Amino acid sequence: MGAEIEVRGSRDPWLLAVLAVTAALGLYQLDWGLPNGNNSWAADALGPLTVLSIARRSFGAWNSGWFYFKYPLGYPLLLLATYAPYLTWLKVTGQWEHPQSAYPYGFADPEAALYALAMLGRGLSVLLTLGTVACVYGMGRRLLGRSAGILAAWFTATAYPVIYYAHTTNLDAAYLFWLTLGLWATIVATEESKRRWAFVVVGIAAAMAMATKEQGYALLLAYAALIAVYAWRAQPASTALWVRAWRSVWNTGTRTGLAAAVITMALASNVMVNPQGAVNRFLNLAGREVPGVTARFTPVEFALFKGAAKEWQYLRQAGDALESSLGLPLLAVALAGLAFVAVARPRARLRLLLPVVAYYFVSLRTHDLIMLRYTLPLQMLLAVSAAALCAAVVAARPRSGGVVVAALMALALARGIELDLLLSRDSRYAAETWIAARRFSPASIETYQKPVYLPRLDGLGTTIALRDRSLEGIAARRPAAVILSSAARKGITHRWNPDWRQGNTLLVESPPAAALLSALEEERLPYRRLAQFSQTPMLLRVRITSLCPTISVYGRVDS
Repeated sequence: MGAEIEVRGSRDPWLLAVLAVTAALGLYQLDWGLPNGNNSWAADALGPLTVLSIARRSFGAWNSGWFYFKYPLGYPLLLLATYAPYLTWLKVTGQWEHPQSAYPYGFADPEAALYALAMLGRGLSVLLTLGTVACVYGMGRRLLGRSAGILAAWFTATAYPVIYYAHTTNLDAAYLFWLTLGLWATIVATEESKRRWAFVVVGIAAAMAMATKEQGYALLLAYAALIAVYAWRAQPASTALWVRAWRSVWNTGTRTGLAAAVITMALASNVMVNPQGAVNRFLNLAGREVPGVTARFTPVEFALFKGAAKEWQYLRQAGDALESSLGLPLLAVALAGLAFVAVARPRARLRLLLPVVAYYFVSLRTHDLIMLRYTLPLQMLLAVSAAALCAAVVAARPRSGGVVVAALMALALARGIELDLLLSRDSRYAAETWIAARRFSPASIETYQKPVYLPRLDGLGTTIALRDRSLEGIAARRPAAVILSSAARKGITHRWNPDWRQGNTLLVESPPAAALLSALEEERLPYRRLAQFSQTPMLLRVRITSLCPTISVYGRVDS
């Protein structure tokens, strides 16, 4: 064991190879769905204009109390820092004068500028993904040995959600990176408590994780618990219990980490310019009334046990997401790997299992619906547990075990490659080509969904408001065509429930819109399905809304 667990050493060429694969998978088709103005084919991605608007509202006035409802400011400010050199160059060269909220937004060439900004943001996601893979390698190597570190990095790099979010400006790549960096630094801190820099990294990573997406707080609790436990173990047993307990939670390392966290959080939350905005966001998350805020808020519920039926629902949702992400063979190995680590790897036992348990019970179970992107930190941890078992099998049976592990690695890579192929052959590309060939007149196409789920129509389409989606409305407008996407279908017929604080259903159906959709799809109107564009993955069971939508085009048939 002592020879296998390596902490220091020269640069690992196998890690460089895994990082090269990570970069290739992330950079291929990085311009998926671009150019597209401020829009993207990735749901919930932050467009360039959105980031610039957040910056203007955040820094435009002292202590305005404004806050970005959807997410904390950490990731938008990180994107802004990425944009800054390019925006400066545009400003200096006269290509961005008098910024404004209306088209062309002050840009001399808005389409080129927005495309470049979007690509810069996606490039940042690729870099953050490389950082995540490197941190997973570091965790695996420290706890389980070099072979496990390489395998953990490989299983992380090839997971299709990790590759997908590397292609977007969603905050998920940043969220996963900060959480993974924090856990790696926590492991270093528990092993080498005199390395003050490790505590600084823990503090910075923890603060940036919270400033990116508050959902990760459960892993932050795990960081603190691990540091305290190992600080307790490091003290002489003869020390008085209260002294030992105090020194476990309050020592040079924890003070250093806490200071780094407070400073980072203040900067990432823009406390210096808008302290009331940071306070208002916290109050809003806590369910308190904030003057002027009417936006919906997804309810969360904290409880140690929510009943057998609810707990089984959570397990099924989490299992479905993780099976989709990792594939059934690798998920089975990962779950067996957790048991293996618990029994046979005492060095890694607490530092791997505690984060798994904390994140599942404290973070995931607060939601009514566990979505795939919520499970990204669990995917990273399960990649390490799978690697632990795989490395042990290869060590015990080099020939037969090596064949099995190689097959798992090949399957993981094939799944990652298929994700890139799905992006390159997106059904919306084919729909765009078909629509362009039909030469529709401007504004002759109706849509009922967000642009993120639809082909890029270049001004040909008009999005109809929910109140106007009815049989009478379409009869009066008589569009030449209607385009529907299989993604987010409830966006066609439902609206958000404004009474979100009661914790009832978040969506309310509009009967006229539902009647219109049913009549269209059953071809009971003077419209027929002219074309349909879809993709069928071979290896992936996709659970990301923005991937593989089926696009249906209905055309008017005059009698």
